[in-house]
Amino acid sequence: MRTTATASPPRSRTTLWALTATHAGNDFFTGAVAALLPFFVLYAGYSYAAVAGITLAATALSSIAQPAFGYLGDRFGLRWMSLAGLLVAGAGVAVSGLLADWYPAVWAAIALSGIGVAAYHPAATMEARTAGGGTSGAMSLFSVGGNVGVALAPAAVVLVVGWFGLSGTALLAAPAVVLGAVYVLAARRAARSVEPCAAASERTPAAAPPHAEPVVAVRERDDWRSFGWLTAVLAMWSVAYVGTSAFVALYAIDRFGATPEFASLALSLFPAAGAVGTLLGGWLADRIGRLHVVRGGYLLAVLSILGIILAPGAEAVVVATAALGFSLFLPFAPQITLSHTYLPNRIGVASGLTLGLTLSLGGLATPLLGALADASGLQSVFVAMACLVAAGLALSFTLGERRRPGAPNPAPEDAAIPA
Repeated sequence: MRTTATASPPRSRTTLWALTATHAGNDFFTGAVAALLPFFVLYAGYSYAAVAGITLAATALSSIAQPAFGYLGDRFGLRWMSLAGLLVAGAGVAVSGLLADWYPAVWAAIALSGIGVAAYHPAATMEARTAGGGTSGAMSLFSVGGNVGVALAPAAVVLVVGWFGLSGTALLAAPAVVLGAVYVLAARRAARSVEPCAAASERTPAAAPPHAEPVVAVRERDDWRSFGWLTAVLAMWSVAYVGTSAFVALYAIDRFGATPEFASLALSLFPAAGAVGTLLGGWLADRIGRLHVVRGGYLLAVLSILGIILAPGAEAVVVATAALGFSLFLPFAPQITLSHTYLPNRIGVASGLTLGLTLSLGGLATPLLGALADASGLQSVFVAMACLVAAGLALSFTLGERRRPGAPNPAPEDAAIPA
């Protein structure tokens, strides 16, 4: 096995925070799609199967596009895809409400938004990994931006739809424009700060600290078998995440007669609690090990879904949904960094698959959940999701950690199977 000396990837707090902000903007549109579903039912007369089809539109092409974008990112860089994806995601959602009377056009607009989301994630995740040094904690900070965006979306949707009707979705393009500008400014600032450092390093070689050992990069093999098991685990996660986003508000409305405005609280608290879970999960993973966090999160998620199923009222549904958001996102960042250890030579592909294909698999399953809801009621949807998350918990025991090469005293997340 060949080794070469290399420097550690440069970290940049400014870049990491800017990417976290754009992640909030990008995933805002994922949350906006879910928040729009009850209004398409109430104002445009769509069936449960029809709104499930909209969820499929947001994810169907992403299931193919996001891994492809990841491959292109590994091969050619293409960091501009994060900005382009953000803008396209915003454009698709912005025009969807304007086309509510023509279902195929709505489907196409939401599909376009899904492609934008797909383009954003691999490129932005690769940048965030570099800016944050590859730790689970830094990845959790980047990931929590997505939670924040999804959490803010329902309130924004209720505001614009309540004031302007479905045509108000045009105003939802604002986060893409504003945060896209923030990203451009941060990128220019980072470029200016790098240039003087590069010039100085050319004049004077950097001196190593006393007693410092050279950083050694070892070319590892890609562990596709373990990555395949991880993808299967994430597929179960995906169905629970997308299914809850699509149906929990409708469930509170249908079963307990909640108003759309009150039901939207569940859509806000779900990702908001997920933000707390994401940050805590990254922090715990760096201390007690990723797999402990992953398995604990899935176990708590099963219990939370049971809370939704057995809830005595709409208020209990909202509380249980918040608990589910916390539980599902507890293992989120550890799963991403684990995927990078399984495919160390294909970080873009690993990011595209874990962030894109797995979410898209949930979207592909959503029409089946919609048909189940039309046939047996919305409660049966959550019973099915509880079973799938339990299956994900069982599958997580097929996973093992990969020890980073050159780490003589592995941290808890590194200890276990050989590379």
